[in-house]
Amino acid sequence: MQKRTIRLGIAGAISAMIGAIAYAFVRLYVMNLRVDLSVLVVNIVVFSASAAVLVYLLWKERELEEEEMFRD
Repeated sequence: MQKRTIRLGIAGAISAMIGAIAYAFVRLYVMNLRVDLSVLVVNIVVFSASAAVLVYLLWKERELEEEEMFRD
């Protein structure tokens, strides 16, 4: 993986988390709807998937940096 691809993936995972928060905020406060299953499912699924991707990409980034450090 390239460093740029990893950085874009990290930014995408963080933006997905922000999107889930925005979705819940709009549904609960702007539209004055009650908490329903869609808010819970979106937050749980998106946060779990984004967290898993974020952990994996941070691990790959650290691995790539260590490889570059030993290559020099």
